[in-house]
Amino acid sequence: MSKPTLFEGELHDAMQQLCDETIEAMQLAKVSPDLDDLSAVFAVALLKLGMATGFVEQQHPGFAKEVEEKRQRVIAALTQKH
Repeated sequence: MSKPTLFEGELHDAMQQLCDETIEAMQLAKVSPDLDDLSAVFAVALLKLGMATGFVEQQHPGFAKEVEEKRQRVIAALTQKH
């Protein structure tokens, strides 16, 4: 029995590839020897996440807005004064 997937066909394959590439970039970030290298791998990771968000947005309009709203909630929760 196969595991259900969130996406089908080419979108599934593209998302898998983008996630793998993002993970690879972050693994490289962990061993970056200098700030220039670190900024380059961060740039790649952010680009891949943006591309993945765009692909999902095409199939599910409003997804990017939902991601941004959740990002803002996390920022607010992390910066709340107790």
